[in-house]
Amino acid sequence: MTTNGLQLAPEKSECVVLTNKKKFRNPDLFIHGHQIPSKRAIRYLGVQLDTRLSFIEHASTVAVGARKAVAALGRLMPNVGGPTQVKRQLLMSVVHSRLLYGAAIWSEEVSRFQKSSNVMLQAQRCAALRVARCYRTVSDMAALVLAKMPPATLLAGVRKQIAAAKKAGAALSKRDMMADVLRRWQNLWDSTGKAAWTKRLIPNLSRWWQCGPREVSYHMSQALSGHGCYQNYLWTRNKAPSPACPHCTAEVDDAEHTVFVCFFWSEERKEVEQSLGRPVRPEDAMDLLCGPSAAELPTEVPLRGRILAAAEKRKVQFAQMVEVIMGRKEELERARQREAAVE
Repeated sequence: MTTNGLQLAPEKSECVVLTNKKKFRNPDLFIHGHQIPSKRAIRYLGVQLDTRLSFIEHASTVAVGARKAVAALGRLMPNVGGPTQVKRQLLMSVVHSRLLYGAAIWSEEVSRFQKSSNVMLQAQRCAALRVARCYRTVSDMAALVLAKMPPATLLAGVRKQIAAAKKAGAALSKRDMMADVLRRWQNLWDSTGKAAWTKRLIPNLSRWWQCGPREVSYHMSQALSGHGCYQNYLWTRNKAPSPACPHCTAEVDDAEHTVFVCFFWSEERKEVEQSLGRPVRPEDAMDLLCGPSAAELPTEVPLRGRILAAAEKRKVQFAQMVEVIMGRKEELERARQREAAVE
């Protein structure tokens, strides 16, 4: 280096020891008489390399950057109004770019450590909450499903597969990659202990991904997540005096009770129930939101068209039902809180 007129800058140099040993001694390194400090992790080409190459430090670092991006972009995305969900997803692609940089290098190691996976998922959750217009208390699993954002750890695995395929001279189709992501996501969805209510309404992620609504409104997100203007939810957060329904004798007012059971909202449910020919139930949500599955559709084109048209009509009716119920419920709750404040 000296012969070619090059030299290292000691003040900019640092080192990390790569080892699997639990106990080790940092070496004493000197450049031109200056000691080089040993670090737990150093940044190399945008990736944090730690002592054991576990990439835990990298996950934490990119998560911080992703949260900052969410905080900046989130100002453009109010829960009511603002950009459409497609535009929100486009804006939040900045977060994915930060989270998934160099994913082919670290995806396998990060997936091995629950701590690293959780750090990345929590950062991604912040973005999903803004995309799907959810309450801040909604879990990462539910928010990602409503926002149609596959977990970052799964997307990182796909990038590793793409890199390996390119190296081998092969090619992976976008359809095959997405099918693999949805399969892994479904396994994660089935095994998680979170988002029980959302899982009950949306059990099939592939169908939700392909046929679900392009837009989840603020009121629809409350109905699908179970977090919103419900007395039970408000009571657990000291915002209501009781979990009981203020409109009937039910002891617990939650999403299921409000949207599907409470007689106070029977008039708002009438149109959907007339279309179904029976009372609407939580188990109907998948069909109402996504329409009939492809396996249920007949091969005859005219009959198939009539079924799809009827399903589309019910989809609109269900969305309107939720908007009216939740909108009116919020108005009544605000009035109740104003009266309580005066007293």
